[in-house]
Amino acid sequence: MRRSIRRYGLVAVAGVAALTLLAGCAAPGGDAADAEPVTLGDGEPGPAEDTEITVAIPFPDITMYSMYVLATDLGYYEEEGLTVEVITADNVTAAVASGSADLGVESTGTVIEAIRGGVEVDLVGGHYCRQNFDFAAQQGITEVEDLEGTSIVLAGTPGDPAEFQRKLVLKEEGWDLDTVQTEVVYPGPGSESWTEFFVNDRISMQPFYADDLPALEEHGANVIVESLRNWANDVQVAGSGWVAENPNTLVRFLRATLKATDYMTAPAPGEFPENVDSVLDIYEANDFDVEPLRGSDSVWVLDGHLACQNLYFGTEAWDTTIETQQLEPIEFDTAQLVYLEKAQELLGLDNEGPATLPYP
Repeated sequence: MRRSIRRYGLVAVAGVAALTLLAGCAAPGGDAADAEPVTLGDGEPGPAEDTEITVAIPFPDITMYSMYVLATDLGYYEEEGLTVEVITADNVTAAVASGSADLGVESTGTVIEAIRGGVEVDLVGGHYCRQNFDFAAQQGITEVEDLEGTSIVLAGTPGDPAEFQRKLVLKEEGWDLDTVQTEVVYPGPGSESWTEFFVNDRISMQPFYADDLPALEEHGANVIVESLRNWANDVQVAGSGWVAENPNTLVRFLRATLKATDYMTAPAPGEFPENVDSVLDIYEANDFDVEPLRGSDSVWVLDGHLACQNLYFGTEAWDTTIETQQLEPIEFDTAQLVYLEKAQELLGLDNEGPATLPYP
């Protein structure tokens, strides 16, 4: 099961090079406003306009959203003069667009479709720049032909564009589902419900995550595919109006989050995290059960293999999402990333895409 994450407060202070840009503003109530120039001074950013920030995440998971916990407990947000609260929201994009949250983490395809639909949100940075695609099948299933006439899971809910990505990866790994007749079922958004179907022999195949593996192994599942792709899993978004009114806050928030991501992934993504004990101590101090993670020798113990230290996002990631999720093409507005790029610059980082990593 995924680990629960409770609401918690954070606090934070720090800067960026000269920048003047034209930002499309939205009034607090979501009404469009005239574009106004937003100017950031040379060097360090000015004081944070909004010092109390709410970040929405889609579901509880301590490892997936750990950079916000770490940035709080390590004092990075406090250094920036910020207080941050993390909440869960059924629809992160809607929460951000409505002002219920200032920033949020949402799947890349969902954000693309929201922007296409005119929702007043900006894509302000990456979150996870890679995805792992792991699939388990019932005992005795060793090739795609063995799935004939069975029920399988590719996504938790109908219409989830991740279904297309998973089907594509399976095909590339020798499991072309178009060559067999299967029934695709949708047990619900959480992978724990997929695993429940699996261990009760109601499905023959499912995607899985690291925390599903113990139950699958106990059931005797056959892991048929393990693959890592440089495809953006999710991104950070903010309300367009909030961005226009809080440029210094956004730069400061992103800089602190970059520091926390670097701490989590040190020495580098794809290598065993050197700060693992410190990170797990912070999780435990925030009332999270970390016992299953203690003593693990896996490089993915903190999900660091999925993260880019620079919180990368760019046109290539945008276009790859559209292609692999079979979305209608739409051009990416690179101006949205100006705050991320300045935060990166202050820390001596660039916005280069992820390096290819071997599967952990």
